[in-house]
Amino acid sequence: MKRTVRVALWTIVVVAILWTGVWFGARWWLGETVHKSVADLAARNGIMVSCAGERIGGWPFRLVLTCNDGLAVALPDGGRIETAGARGEGYVFNPRQLDFHFEAPTSYVAPDGRRLDLSASEFAATVGFSNGRANRLVLRTEDFSATGPLAGGTEGKLTIGRGDVMLARADKSPENADIAATIDGLGVTVGNTALTPLPVRLTLAATLAQADMAMAGPVALAGWKAAGGKLQLHRLAAELGGATLTLDGEGSVSETGLVDAEGKITGRNLNTLAASATAAGGSLTPELAGLVMAFVFMGTTADDGGRSIGLKVEDGIVSANGRQIGRIAPLF
Repeated sequence: MKRTVRVALWTIVVVAILWTGVWFGARWWLGETVHKSVADLAARNGIMVSCAGERIGGWPFRLVLTCNDGLAVALPDGGRIETAGARGEGYVFNPRQLDFHFEAPTSYVAPDGRRLDLSASEFAATVGFSNGRANRLVLRTEDFSATGPLAGGTEGKLTIGRGDVMLARADKSPENADIAATIDGLGVTVGNTALTPLPVRLTLAATLAQADMAMAGPVALAGWKAAGGKLQLHRLAAELGGATLTLDGEGSVSETGLVDAEGKITGRNLNTLAASATAAGGSLTPELAGLVMAFVFMGTTADDGGRSIGLKVEDGIVSANGRQIGRIAPLF
């Protein structure tokens, strides 16, 4: 009996030692992969990530990466996102994924120094790793708001009931990235004016070719198009008050910073907008009313009964159904 107990105890000790070795091996792999991914992001995109007070723990079964003294992301244009802290959790069984939660306060500092305060009941992200570097990012938020001064000094506020955004490298073409997003309850207010009198639901599906160059800032955009860079918009849909607007097409940027794009925007059930806004205790903004009138007078009948307008941007000049309606300033 005693011999059996000793064997059992020694077996437990040996298994614990072996498992500890496995855990430390997974911990080492995760640390190396995270640091390599951060360096890769800086080299390819000019995005600098710093995790102050970094620590990896979680023995025996979890892998927990914490930034106890704050997480900061410096963007190529000079903007900066900061959080008070971050905690990413994974498991020894699956070290290729970390689920992050960010601590308040969180803020965004624009290149010109303006500060936007960010708040949410949930602000989280999932980072996936493959071939030694990060290849997938999913952002999730609940009851999100961003408030602060706009470029002209007017106070602005953006709210989102729920948002999910995914950015992943394409399996067959790792130089490209697939983008998908769903944003529910979007609202935008400038000063005392609500630009969205009704909550908006946005859905997006797109492919960004030569994603590393596109995300590296305005300087890299000059050669982005020459390298085959473009944004292919599979679908962008906005739903509000029973009406739906969808946009598809593709675009790029010339070496002089001018947008070149071509696509089609289709409006459906636009007649419900005014009634929905009134029922909600508001009214259509001049911008939405002008959009409805544009579809009435310029749109052509779509297959499903909606109204479509062909859009084209060439050298920054915007045309709708062949008529020039505006101009987009150079991006750089």
